[in-house]
Amino acid sequence: MAGLMEDTSGQWIVLSGLTVSISLIAVAVFMNQAATTGYHSANAVLEFPKDEIRELVADARAAAKNSAMLAYSLNNTSNESVLANLTPLILNYSSQVEMLYSAHGSTVNITLSDVVWNSTNPTEIDTLKLNITYNDGTTFYAAEPVIVEVGA
Repeated sequence: MAGLMEDTSGQWIVLSGLTVSISLIAVAVFMNQAATTGYHSANAVLEFPKDEIRELVADARAAAKNSAMLAYSLNNTSNESVLANLTPLILNYSSQVEMLYSAHGSTVNITLSDVVWNSTNPTEIDTLKLNITYNDGTTFYAAEPVIVEVGA
């Protein structure tokens, strides 16, 4: 029995086994965290509503261009008459888009910020500047101004 107490060569095997097992546990925890982090960052990219925002801006550009042409065709005697026709058309479009997006839980606001008139024909509109804001609770997007070329 005294020979076993003095023989310490097995302690190195136990110590190295303990070190290897703790290292394997640490590597397993790090690998699990890496997989979880990758999953959450990939989901965050998928949840961003870039297609909705892109469609909103494209639709607002098309509606503003059509509204400007309609306002010009209704009464083109002066800048004031074209602007008086254009403003309610943009407000009407904005309220309709607000209702559509609010049904899906988002808030949208489209406002007309500036009108640039043609230098050769002062009753024709060259460009419109729109302010567009989008908020779905997690993503806030503001484009101020969105430039819409009407004369081109």
